[in-house]
Amino acid sequence: MFKNSRVILLFSLLSISSTPALAGSFDITINNLGGLTASQSAIFATAEAFWEGVLPSIQDSGNLNLVIDASGIAIDGPGGILGQAGPTSGGTLGGSFIYVFTGVMQFDTADLAGLEGAGLLLDVILHEMAHVIGFGTAWVLNGVYVDESGMFTGANALAAYQAEFDPLATFVPVDIVSGLGTRNSHWAENWAGGFNELMTGFLDPPTFISDTTLASFIDIGYNRADEGQLPVPEPSTFLLLLTGLFVIGIRRTFLARSAGVSA
Repeated sequence: MFKNSRVILLFSLLSISSTPALAGSFDITINNLGGLTASQSAIFATAEAFWEGVLPSIQDSGNLNLVIDASGIAIDGPGGILGQAGPTSGGTLGGSFIYVFTGVMQFDTADLAGLEGAGLLLDVILHEMAHVIGFGTAWVLNGVYVDESGMFTGANALAAYQAEFDPLATFVPVDIVSGLGTRNSHWAENWAGGFNELMTGFLDPPTFISDTTLASFIDIGYNRADEGQLPVPEPSTFLLLLTGLFVIGIRRTFLARSAGVSA
């Protein structure tokens, strides 16, 4: 069924602009463009509610409305490419952080029912939505990661990682050993607890989302629901334009969760 399946995320941050700071909030809107059943759309809504719940506002005190176009489309048949997703535009909200404004999530209609039946679709959607929000895709832009360094240096994620896994760590390890697309955008598999962490490059159920992952969003400008308000940076007026195309691949091995699904 889903053996050595791949999810390809296409990240093209087409434009980055400055937006005046507004009352702080974080809202995700899912535009269902078709190809998704009612139950699959409900899983998208569950993932949306989760990320809105743990990332309720942003450090810039801006009103961030993230719009994601979601759809089920024919890609390459069962297995192989399961989907493609990523940010399509972003900008500043009156401060020093760069946020995502729009994104896309597409899944192969040949795989959706199998993922849903195996109880894996929520995991996959949560993972891909995190990339649209900025996990792995806005690290470099926000100065918390240098490509090929393998070292995420955001202070909040590092403090959480030290508390959860390694008190002597000086950075959070990032995957730089996997192939193009997985590397530089996921946690390394070899750190303590990392094997089942949702934001590694391989899906190994049962998954969990570490405090390190949640704290990493503070490092790219978001507030945690349980962290309170952080200092607000001074307004920014710069304009950036990024025209490069980044292809991010996630190679996944699915472990058995139900009959007919093999690793």
